Amino acid sequence: MKIWNEIPIEENKDKLIDIPSCFKFFSPHPYYCLGAPYNLDKGIWKLREEVVKRLIKVNDYLKLKNNGFYLLIYDSWRPIEVQEFMFNREFRLACERLDIDASVKDMARYPLIKKKVEEYWAYPSFDKRFPPPHSTGGALDITLSDKYGNIVNMGSDIDQMDEKSKPDFYNNVDKEEAIIYNDRRNLLKEIMLEFEFVQHPNEWWHFSYGDQLWAWKNKKASAIYGKI
Repeated sequence: MKIWNEIPIEENKDKLIDIPSCFKFFSPHPYYCLGAPYNLDKGIWKLREEVVKRLIKVNDYLKLKNNGFYLLIYDSWRPIEVQEFMFNREFRLACERLDIDASVKDMARYPLIKKKVEEYWAYPSFDKRFPPPHSTGGALDITLSDKYGNIVNMGSDIDQMDEKSKPDFYNNVDKEEAIIYNDRRNLLKEIMLEFEFVQHPNEWWHFSYGDQLWAWKNKKASAIYGKI
């Protein structure tokens, strides 16, 4: 559990809607390709209605700031079953990297590995008090692309589980490439924060509105989005 999970939720019942096709999407969806249990009849690319409205404004603002870049949505709403699938997968991969023969049922025996995974993947709690951010419909993973939809190099891959994923990793690195990566990350952060999104402290690509992290960063009494 993160410190922001202490924030209570007063659900405002904002609808979960399809993200409009004016945006560019990472396609095919990276987690669906891994076998994540999405219900295709319900769709994959969804966010809360207010989040979509703000994202449209972000998109327009980016055109004013830099018309060479486009928003590229990598991931949005995740059903809790998808969150569970991806968390368990990352736990197994972390064990493999350490040459540990363990399965998900052994998770309690390896609390340090579980804690490391939780730096980048919210625990898939089914407790309505502690929803994973993406399962609220208020969080998304987003990056920049060129006009053809190709991802712009931001200095690390999305979901890369190391220090390079921290938003300010390149702040004080005095190399030409690092300066470019830092400028791109700062541009993404600027346009998202302009419309009241907040950034995850460990992930340059993760932004949210209305969830517990958003409420905690803005010192609000409660979040407005719970698990959908």
